[in-house]
Amino acid sequence: MINQSREATDREIEEICRVLNQRLGFNYTLQKKYLVQSRLNKRLNDLNLNSYQAYMDLVKQDLGEFNKLVSLVTTNVTSFFREADQFQILRQELLPNILANIKKDNKIRCWSAGCSSGEEAYTLAIVINETLEKGWDLRVLASDISTVKLKEGMAGIYPQERMVRIPQELQGKYFTPLIRNPGYYQVKPGLRDQICFRKLNLVEAMDVPDRIRFDLILCRNVFIYLTPRYQEKAINSFYYYLKDKGYLFLGHSESLNYEDQRWIPLKKSIYRKM
Repeated sequence: MINQSREATDREIEEICRVLNQRLGFNYTLQKKYLVQSRLNKRLNDLNLNSYQAYMDLVKQDLGEFNKLVSLVTTNVTSFFREADQFQILRQELLPNILANIKKDNKIRCWSAGCSSGEEAYTLAIVINETLEKGWDLRVLASDISTVKLKEGMAGIYPQERMVRIPQELQGKYFTPLIRNPGYYQVKPGLRDQICFRKLNLVEAMDVPDRIRFDLILCRNVFIYLTPRYQEKAINSFYYYLKDKGYLFLGHSESLNYEDQRWIPLKKSIYRKM
């Protein structure tokens, strides 16, 4: 068993970064050495492996362990109503346009790409539900590369401290306190049923039904981890899957290339497809 304070060599970290970058389009370098090492040392101890090379040999032949690696080294900073001004713009300005453009079947289709443990997808559904009249059919695709986080999202169970940004009246409407687990709340079935959690890698051929087109796509605080090449690949996919005049939300620190004439920039890192 290795000691938790063991230093990984630069070559070992470079190999880990290479595998992650190749499969996921990440832009990890030796600058991530401390993050990678601090998160993997315990995993090596748990597996009773005596070197990082032995661990990488396992990762390359065991998909389950690769998924575990992804969950360990990706940063999952998320919360309900994160970057709330975007949801306010959605509710007050964009949803009326979306609803006006849906003329036939009263179906709204949205995609939360890089959904982590589901807070963003549930927030999106809550905001839209609070605006819709009866008779509308809302579905949200919630995708991520981490199977661990997707399972958390599907369960829809969150501690009280992660719900502080949800207004009290909405907490009562969409969440149930767990008697068996005080201090935790679960998303009510009606809201959970509107969310489809699925593992998708944005930089590979995506398993999204070709017939589906989305009114709105959220991909917030994901591009900051991708190389420019894979950012462009994801943007092209979003353009393909968005309806005409559909909306793309990025994180506040992210933006599209101003030379890309396919998109109309609005505000707060929100874009409309031409």
